[in-house]
Amino acid sequence: MNFKKRAVALAFFALFFLQPALERGQVWPVVRAIADQPTAACFPSLYSDVDFRWAFAFASTRDGKRVTSPVTRDMALQSGDRLKMMVELQKRCFVYLFHDDASSGIKLLFPYSLQQYTEHYQPGRKYYVPRNGWFRLDNTPGREVFYLIASATRLDGLEKAYLQYGSAVGDAKTREGQRLLERIQELSRQRRQLCTPAERPVTIGGALRSVQDSRGAAREDIAAFADEIVSKGLTARTYTIEHQ
Repeated sequence: MNFKKRAVALAFFALFFLQPALERGQVWPVVRAIADQPTAACFPSLYSDVDFRWAFAFASTRDGKRVTSPVTRDMALQSGDRLKMMVELQKRCFVYLFHDDASSGIKLLFPYSLQQYTEHYQPGRKYYVPRNGWFRLDNTPGREVFYLIASATRLDGLEKAYLQYGSAVGDAKTREGQRLLERIQELSRQRRQLCTPAERPVTIGGALRSVQDSRGAAREDIAAFADEIVSKGLTARTYTIEHQ
């Protein structure tokens, strides 16, 4: 479909489907949802299977001043900086958060355990990672990679790969870890083949190798940095932090 035909099709779509919203005076939220997408063939904001709020923030002290800011996809942080995440479901979907580093391997940070999906997992509730306090970067530099994956259905293959990795020992641990990473990367590639997820900034009112739980730190509510992630079927993000 060329550009002119696509524009005409979108115009007819708008006239037909937006009439009820026009009558209720609610057209602009719907128009905003359509505008989030690059083509008229993909409307995850209107027909979303995945919808959740996500925040990932760091807190640091620079020149005697404490700063709390969102973590970007690729950034550098220093020893002593603190990290915290938040997940809040807008509709029931399945969110996975993994952490990987070269020394201690792969850890599932969220859900807190896979059993959580059948026990304490519901929309409208904020889940913080860690549940109390913040993670703190220790004095060992390195690369920290966080994988965020969300799906409309449980990812049985991913869960199985993680459980196999968790129970493996010796050389098998390395092999299963590589298989788990390949599974995560394959899901990220699938995400790129699907609709581009809509992401809207909103304001809502155990130690790792280089991340240590900092329970005594200030407990700023990072929900203020949340994005609403809306997608059709599957979405994924990767955050790479150079720990200096």
